Amino acid sequence: MTDASSSSDDFDRIVEGLDLDLSGLEDFDASAARAAAARERDEQEEQKRREAADAAEPADDQFYREVGPAEFRAKGSTRIAWLVFVGGPALLLIATMASVRLPPMLVATVFIGVVVSVVYLISQLPDRGPSNPDWPDDGAAL
Repeated sequence: MTDASSSSDDFDRIVEGLDLDLSGLEDFDASAARAAAARERDEQEEQKRREAADAAEPADDQFYREVGPAEFRAKGSTRIAWLVFVGGPALLLIATMASVRLPPMLVATVFIGVVVSVVYLISQLPDRGPSNPDWPDDGAAL
C-alpha cells in the first residue's frame, strides 16, 4: 500500500507543475482554481510592471534623425575627368570594333587624357592618411 500511495503522491506533484485547464472536469478542485487565479493575477501584475518600466525608459529612437541619401554634386572639372576617363577608352574600343583607323595623334591624345583624368580623380579623393586627425578611422556620420 505504501508503494501505491507514494506513486500517487509523485503523480500529484508532477500534475501540480503542469499548466492544465481542469475546469471541464466534475471533480475540479477549488484550490486549484484559486491557485490558477492567483497565477493569472501575478502574471497580470508582472505585465503591468513591465509596461510601466518600458514607459519609464526613454525611447531609443528619440535621438534618431532621418538621413536621406547623399546628393552627388560633382564639380564641372570632375565631370569632365569622368567623361574623358570613360569616354576615351570607349571611343577607342568602338573605333576598333568598327575597323576605323584613327590617326595616331588622336590615339595618343586620348591616352594622355585618360592618364591625366585618372591622376586628377585620384587627387580629388578625400584625405585618409596619417595626416588626417581621424586616421585610420573615417568614422560614421551620426
